[in-house]
Amino acid sequence: MTKIIENINVCKDYFILRTDLDVKVYPGQFFMLRAWDSYPTLSRPISVYDVTEGVDFLIEKRGEGTKILEKLQAGDEIKLFGPFGNAFYANVDEVALVGGGVGVAPFHYLIKEIQKLKPNSKITLYIGEREELELENAFKDISCDIKIKKGGFITDIIDFENHDLIYTCGPEIMMKKVFELAKAHDIRTYVSLEKRMGCGVGACLSCSCETKKGRRRSCKEGPIFKGSDLIDF
Repeated sequence: MTKIIENINVCKDYFILRTDLDVKVYPGQFFMLRAWDSYPTLSRPISVYDVTEGVDFLIEKRGEGTKILEKLQAGDEIKLFGPFGNAFYANVDEVALVGGGVGVAPFHYLIKEIQKLKPNSKITLYIGEREELELENAFKDISCDIKIKKGGFITDIIDFENHDLIYTCGPEIMMKKVFELAKAHDIRTYVSLEKRMGCGVGACLSCSCETKKGRRRSCKEGPIFKGSDLIDF
C-alpha cells in the first residue's frame, strides 16, 4: 500500500498529493487512484504531475472521489494502479505546452524531463485558467517561459508564428481550437485526451475515440494522440 507524504494546497479547488510510490514513470502517463472501499465505485484517473520522493499528482476537486483525496494527509494510505498509457516525447529542442485547468498537470514533469535531455531547449508553457485560480503556483520551481490566460480563450495568447510543435491537454473544446489553429500554421500537434476512464486498462471501452486507424482506447493506445490522427475528439 502506498502512503501519502504530503498534501499541498495549490489554489482554490486544486491540491498536490505527494506519495512514496517508487516506480518508473514517463511524462504523460497516469494512475488510477483510490482511497476508499466500495463508494465511489470507480477509481479516479489522474496524470502524473511530478516524481520526487515518489509519484506526485496535481488534482482538481470535482466530485466525491476527489473530495476524499483532498482530505488525505501525511501517513494516510492510498491505492495506486499504474502507470498506464503512453508518454510525451521529451527529446525536443522546442515545444509549446498548452494546458487548460487541471490539464496543465502532466507538463510539470515533462518540462523537467525535457530540460534533463535538452538543457538548452526552448519551452513555452501556456496556462489557461479561471480568473480566481492560480495554477501557476504549481510551477514555481520550473524555469521556462510561462504565459497565463485568466478567463477567455487561451488561443488568444499563443504565438503560433513561433512554434513548430505543440502538446496540449485540457478541455476538448480548447484542444480542438488549438489543433485547428496550429494546423493552419502547419504546426505538429499532440493532444492528451481527458476521456472518462472506467478501468484504465482498456477493458471497459468507455474512453474510446475515433481515429484514422479505427477506434482507439485513450487509456491504452493513448491518452496522447497526434492531433491529425483524430477524427472526433
